[in-house]
Amino acid sequence: MSDFFSAPEGAPTNSAFSFRFTTRFPTSISWLTPVVGAVFLPYGSTQNNARNTDAPTIFAGNIFPLISRSRTSGWFSAEIPLVIAHSPGTGPSGNVSDYGRDLVVLPTVYLHLGDRALRELGTIWSKLNVFLQLEQNLTPNPDPDSGKRDFLNPIATFGLSFTIGAPPN
Repeated sequence: MSDFFSAPEGAPTNSAFSFRFTTRFPTSISWLTPVVGAVFLPYGSTQNNARNTDAPTIFAGNIFPLISRSRTSGWFSAEIPLVIAHSPGTGPSGNVSDYGRDLVVLPTVYLHLGDRALRELGTIWSKLNVFLQLEQNLTPNPDPDSGKRDFLNPIATFGLSFTIGAPPN
């Protein structure tokens, strides 16, 4: 859901169903976890805009840990990914390309429901996480009408995720 915080007057919120795939590359340095991935909106979004497409967003960056699972008895974890997103309809003002690049921060909280409460249902259910994520573009373009930049217009995402391989800390 986007535009839920500072939507222009009269503009409705925007929602979409999405698939997000990420690969983490853990290192021995606690704050260094490179990540690459892609987001697909297979049905577009509910509003007619540049992101109402099934074209993928591709991203790469780093995940900074905030709260580890070990500090919450395995129930919760929180992290702050900082990525460069290559998305349809974005990038600097005047970008005539279909895609553009933006710097994006994605504070994320995970509830490790499967590991803590669904283990008895089998291996696949033990890997289930519930998450809430805010996606904030740190390099927004000026509004075409007013010329002002909206630096606080996060996109909220919530859903389910399944961990394949070793779980994140």
